[in-house]
Amino acid sequence: MLCRDPCLHNKALDDAEWDLSQWEPIINDKAFLPWLVKEPTEHEAHRARKLTMADVTRLEEMWRTKPDATAEELNQPTEEEDPPQVLLRYDDAYHYQSVFGPLVKLESEYDRAMKESQTKEGINVRWERLGKGSVVANFVITQYDMELRLMQG
Repeated sequence: MLCRDPCLHNKALDDAEWDLSQWEPIINDKAFLPWLVKEPTEHEAHRARKLTMADVTRLEEMWRTKPDATAEELNQPTEEEDPPQVLLRYDDAYHYQSVFGPLVKLESEYDRAMKESQTKEGINVRWERLGKGSVVANFVITQYDMELRLMQG
């Protein structure tokens, strides 16, 4: 197998002299070829269930905090209860604060978790001063990650 995105874009394969006539697809009839991924047994196929995009999204969210979560855990009740519904009108300032306080707390916890999940280890930075006072940063990343994006901050 050959990686497609990073390898082809950084011209790492130009020197390889690949014979493209020998390339074969790894997907046939919307399924991986059997030599790559074994076909499920009848029992496994019977146990399988369809997941909606919402289920997949929830499962990916669960993997952020619990990497070994499974699809069976999607239907289990969670410890956290749903925040109160936002209303069009409130009785008083205390009622308004009691609705928006938990929402602001949930948002801040989510933002903190997102920032913590975006940190990377093993990155070296070398700074160079160029003429006219400009500065260039060279990043050396030891582990390639398809999801890696650099942001100021």
